[in-house]
Amino acid sequence: MRDAPTRDQILDAAEGLFAAQGFARTTIKQIGREAGVNSALLYYYFGDKERLYHEVLQRLMAGLVERTMSQLQGEGDPVTRLRRFVAAQAEVLASRPTFPKLIMRELVDHDASHAVTQVRQLSATSFRRLCELVQEGQRAKVFRPDLDPRFAAVSIVAQLAHFFMAWPAVRVLLDARPALPPAETVRDFARHAAEFALAALLVPAGATARKTAPRTRSSR
Repeated sequence: MRDAPTRDQILDAAEGLFAAQGFARTTIKQIGREAGVNSALLYYYFGDKERLYHEVLQRLMAGLVERTMSQLQGEGDPVTRLRRFVAAQAEVLASRPTFPKLIMRELVDHDASHAVTQVRQLSATSFRRLCELVQEGQRAKVFRPDLDPRFAAVSIVAQLAHFFMAWPAVRVLLDARPALPPAETVRDFARHAAEFALAALLVPAGATARKTAPRTRSSR
């Protein structure tokens, strides 16, 4: 598509500025200057700043959903697919360092009001499929049946999200200097997060289940 490079330039510039400054402090003029295009072109493509912001969020969320869904729907048992899901989540967040910061700003500044559509998209795709993966493991008697699949899915996702969002503090705890998580550290933490989740999910050897997990909307 002939116009795609210019549109992507604008989205890239907007993503960086929104993440660094927030929605309110970022202007169309700043985005145009950062993208190297006339501000009028932003209005031509996106209409206004709020629609541009939604497009930025949509692009980020679509990339995350596409990458993680491919791992959740692939071949392999629940344990294998969960490990692949966590690794894919880590890859996406590491490849888009502005993503975690932008989402954190949206949560703090706007209570996710601008991202309702994107969160619903996530809920209907990757999050729902992750819940179903936990349920699949429960039916196979591999995962503990007393865990709520929704809460388990939130816990699985939250580990990587927190690691990236809190990196300025985490790097102090880890005595690490880089402003962004190094690739090796990301890989190591992703493996840790997957094994940490599985340690909570897996039925201990020789254990007997005490009760069945509550039925959730994703199982209906």
